[in-house]
Amino acid sequence: MCSAVLLAGCGGGGATTENTAPGPRIERAAADRLAELSDEVASRLEGGDACGAAQSAVRLRDGVTAAINDGQIPAVYLEDLSGLANELEAQIPPCAEPPPPEEKGKKKKKDRKEEEGDD
Repeated sequence: MCSAVLLAGCGGGGATTENTAPGPRIERAAADRLAELSDEVASRLEGGDACGAAQSAVRLRDGVTAAINDGQIPAVYLEDLSGLANELEAQIPPCAEPPPPEEKGKKKKKDRKEEEGDD
């Protein structure tokens, strides 16, 4: 779903009529790469992996930027694709902070009390 929204302008190779001129196209390799990254974001979100989705969204945003800088995306799509990649990244819920690691050599209060009471 994300890839369909993000890459709506890549051109599908469909037939054109006399009244419709084909528009500029995103290079297929760039479109495929960005679609894959977009699908990865969606898959991770659906699986409840907000941290992984956030990492994938950063790669997607970086991929859009790289494709723009390499001239693989026509100017007509630059603003929309950049905006959508940034918006997608901003909408991902924050990662839960992992608990701090226990310091070695220090025991929890509960453990120390149990040891003191065993005498």
